[in-house]
Amino acid sequence: MATYEGSNGAVKMVDGAGTLTAVAEVQSWNVSTTRDTVEDTVMGDGYRTFKKGLQTWSGSMTVMYSDTSGAEVTTALNPDTDTVIGVELFPDTSVAGTKFAGNIVVTSFAVTASFDGMVTATVDFQGTGAPTTWKFGNA
Repeated sequence: MATYEGSNGAVKMVDGAGTLTAVAEVQSWNVSTTRDTVEDTVMGDGYRTFKKGLQTWSGSMTVMYSDTSGAEVTTALNPDTDTVIGVELFPDTSVAGTKFAGNIVVTSFAVTASFDGMVTATVDFQGTGAPTTWKFGNA
């Protein structure tokens, strides 16, 4: 069974020229999927019954807010930007083909600072459409 080591992870996004570029200084990211259910219970049923509905995926990332990433983060990953962004999320770049990929819409952007820590930016996003890649290792 394969395991993955998170410190080798990365987030890359498609820039204006269509080139996949690493988002500078990513600290962490997460992605999750959910599925709606549609109730199809009728009179006489003893229990509620459901059918599978539509799926969605969403996530967030925390990045270091620095001179090199500050402009990129605030421009490309700010929810004020009307652009759909292509992203690739790598849990472990040392394992070929292991990634999540798709298009996202940024839904929130927050900068956090404290007297005893680094300044970070947290970006929440909603996937739009199906993920183009959803693969762990050789799975």
